[in-house]
Formats: sequence, C-alpha cells, structure tokens
Amino acid sequence: MEYHFSSNKQVNKTLNQVVMNITDMAEDQLKHIQQLTRIGQSLSSETDLDKIFEMIMDEGIAFTKADGATIYKVSDDAKFLEFELVYNATLNMRQGGSHAPVGWPAVPLYDEEGNPTKSYIVTAVYHNKQSLCFDDVYQAEGYNISGTLRSDKNSGYRCKAMLTIPLKDHEDTVLGVIQFINPLDDDGEIVSFTDEHKTMLSSLSSQAAIALSNRKLIASLEDLLMQFMRSIAGAIEKKSKYSSDHITRVALLTDMIAERINAADTGPFAQTTFSENELKEISMAGWMHDIGKIITPEFVMDKSCKLERIMDGFTLVQSRISHLKMFYRYLALKLPKAEYEAFVCDTLNCDYQDPCTYLDEACAFIGQLNIGGEFVPDPMIARMETLAKIDFEYEGERFYLLDDTDRMNLSIRRGTLNSEELKIMRAHVSVTWDMLSQLGFPKKYSNVAFYAATHHEALNGEGYPRGLEAPQLPLQSRMIAVADIFEALTAADRPYKTPKTLSESLKIMAFMTKNGHLDRNLVDFFMDSGLFLDFATNRMREEQIDEVDIPALKSIYHLG
Repeated sequence: MEYHFSSNKQVNKTLNQVVMNITDMAEDQLKHIQQLTRIGQSLSSETDLDKIFEMIMDEGIAFTKADGATIYKVSDDAKFLEFELVYNATLNMRQGGSHAPVGWPAVPLYDEEGNPTKSYIVTAVYHNKQSLCFDDVYQAEGYNISGTLRSDKNSGYRCKAMLTIPLKDHEDTVLGVIQFINPLDDDGEIVSFTDEHKTMLSSLSSQAAIALSNRKLIASLEDLLMQFMRSIAGAIEKKSKYSSDHITRVALLTDMIAERINAADTGPFAQTTFSENELKEISMAGWMHDIGKIITPEFVMDKSCKLERIMDGFTLVQSRISHLKMFYRYLALKLPKAEYEAFVCDTLNCDYQDPCTYLDEACAFIGQLNIGGEFVPDPMIARMETLAKIDFEYEGERFYLLDDTDRMNLSIRRGTLNSEELKIMRAHVSVTWDMLSQLGFPKKYSNVAFYAATHHEALNGEGYPRGLEAPQLPLQSRMIAVADIFEALTAADRPYKTPKTLSESLKIMAFMTKNGHLDRNLVDFFMDSGLFLDFATNRMREEQIDEVDIPALKSIYHLG
C-alpha cells in the first residue's frame, strides 16, 4: 500500500520507504513478542523439555539470524555440561531434541583434582555465572578454544562472533548454558551481537532456565514421592517379625510385566504401549498395593499356624495332652482293669486303645492340621471334631483336648486365618483405597489408588472388596493381581506355608485362570514371555525352580 505524503515524487517515495521499513520492523517485533508469548505459555503447559528448548533456540536464531546455536544442560551429578541441542545452518546440522541424539562427549566442569575448569568459554560461563561475548572468538585471550579450532578445521567452517549465556534459576544456580554463533546481516555477512541481541537472548535464556528448573523440580518431587512410597512400604514390611519383602517383590514384578508388554511386538499386547507417565503410575500402584496393611494387627499378619493366638495355642494343646496322659496313668493304677478300659473308651470316644498312644497320635495329627495349607479334606476335619469331643470331668476336675477357639481355628480349610481374622486381613484393601483416594495425586497419576486397591478383585466378580467384574478392571489392575498371586505362591519367607515350586505355583494360577479369576491373555503372556523364569532366577530359591510344562499348564484353561 502506497501513501500520498507529498506532490514531490522523490519525497513521497522516500517517506513511503520509511513507513515500509518501520512497518516491517514493527511486524518483526510483533512476531518476536508473539513467539515469546507462545514460549511463556509452553512453560506452563508443555512437559517435553526438548520441545521448549527447540522453541527457544529457534526464536533466538530467528531474532539474531544466528548461523548456529548450542544448548548445554548440567548433568545430574553437576560435573559435566551435556549437549542437548546443536544447530548449524551452513553445515546443515541439527541434532538433539526431537532429532537424532547429539552423541558428543560431555564437557567436564572440574579437573581430576576437583578444581573448577574455567579455561573453556562454556565452563567459565558456568562457574562465573556471567555471559561472555566475542566479536571474534579466535581472538578470545585467556580461553582454550582448541576444540573450536579443531572443529572448524575439520568442517571448513569459521566460527567468529559468539555469545554464551548461563541458564540460571531463581536461586542463581546455573542449570545449563546456551550459546549462539555468527549472527548474519541481510546480505548474509557475519556481524557482531548487538545490545538488543544480548537483551533478547538473555530473556530467552531466562525462559529456558525456567523450563529446566521446572523439569528438575517436578522430577525431584516425583522422586521424593517414590522414595516416600518405598519408605512406607518398607515400614509396613518391618511390622512383621519375619523377613518379608512381599511389597518390594510385587512392585518389581509389576514393573517387569509392564516393561515386557511395552516390548511385545506380537500377540494380544502388541498394540499396547504404556507411556512414561503410565509406567510410573503402574509402579506407584505396585508399591502402594498393600499400604492398607499399616492398620492390620501383627498377630494377624504373622499368624504362622492355625492355633496361634496371643500365645502359641498348640503349646496349650500339648500341655492338655500331657495332663491327660498323666491322668490316665494315675487312673490305671486306681481302677479295676475292666472299669478303666470302659472309662477310657467312653472318655476318648473310641474303642479301647492305650490312651497314651492314642493321645500321642492325636497330638501329631493336630500338629499337622495346625499347619496352613491349600486345602483340608473332610476326613481330617471329621477326625478333629471327634477329638474335640474329648471333654469330661472327674472328681470335680475338667479334662479336655480342644476348646471352642481351637476347634474353630482347626476347621480352617485354607491358610491359617479364621473367618474373623480373614475379614481383618482383607480390610487392608479397603483401607488402601481410603488412604490413597484422599491424596492429591497429579492428574497423570490419578489412577494409582484404583489400581492399587483392586489387586484382589477377580474378573469373574468373586474378588474383594467390591466384587468388580472384568469390564471394570483395567489391564493395570490385572497385572498387579498376577504379580501379587505369583509372589505369594512362591514366597519363601511366609511363616504359615512352605514355598511352592514354579510348576506348582503356575498350576494353581492356571486353575485360577480357568475359574475366571485371572486374565487369560496376561497369564499366557506371563508364561510365554519367560517372565516367570526371569523373576524366579533372581528372587526364588534354587530348589524351587523346577521344570515347567507350559503347554500342559495352558491346556488347563484353554478350551478346545
């Protein structure tokens, strides 16, 4: 658009050219302001630091027309400057960020004696926390530029003007360094960095520092959260007087399952990929799955046998049997033989046998029944009920073998917990939900509570505490369930059971899958991928690791 300022054509042309130049400058400034605004918005919404750094570097290059730029990040141990991004237009080079990794060796910040290295430009900027600018870096006195010279010679390039700026956070800690080289004029000639360039690039550097600081802060908070979770898990495990690492092993196995699914390129999980945040969310749930046991009484957690109470119930039974044997010996001396034998048959509820032998056999049987197992057959329960009927008085003194509590506990068909104790133990899952659901997890980890609190649910709806069914149970919950059951079956530090072998454990899991408790595809994957053996090799006793017939196991729950 041409304006009419004067009737003099030359004046009018000159004034229009001035307006055009001012307009172009204004538009360029507006573009820079808009880009700075976008970068500022990205700092609050973009979680990918590489993208933010690329935006900052691109804007710096656009503003200065710099031919090249490099962004360094301080290593986690604060001993090196690591290359994050490298760009050079003349050499057609762009590495790092969303492109190929830079792959260059990091720049050491300290010498072998631990003294700060200030001989290089980037390390001097880091240690002194001040920018350095050179019109011609070849004339930079007092600095070792051998790397620049060598690189230029190898590439045929000429690095001349250089501006290097520290990326400092709000505590004046240097988190990285950004460097621009060779700003160009409109004719493509190298010029010096102007004060305006320095101001603009310093602003960009501040934004880069904010992005880096935010990422470090988020990472440190997440590390603290994971450390706290592991600490809580460790505290729960120390409640037990036995050396139990159940939570640790379940968390480890859950992580292994998630990582192996991510690596799967065939089968039902070939299209399943967990993001980095989802992997962390799964790991957190694994560590927290038993947090509710923080309120479970130790006498329930550590109940190693059925008769165990505040004291050892089997010791009481043994004491009663010893007292009964002494009584029968005394009675054999007091009563006539026939009367004695009839009394024995009547009080022991059996045909006549030597009472001491009978009671010794009863003691051995009760000791066997006292140990927790997977299933107790009816004949054993019937024999226990017969022994429980031994209860009589003689001359005002009561003699008995089992009290009501003993009888209830010895009737336990599976494990060592009676119905009331089992109810107390199962309550830990509801407590896990109550505790975790009240915590303000970040949105990306919002499912931790649900995954952790559903590891005892079953696909057939027969799990607890809520009786959820398959459509309500995501893969993450099913993974923790598989890890929890496999660890429980193979654990060698449980006081109430002997550890099972690999084949025994997987056979039980196969039947659980057949009954609709576990995810068939997941159990297939667990066995086919060799995950069970990888875990066993590192976490199980050698004598537990036996031969496993996977096709035979899978045939248990695969129909047809």
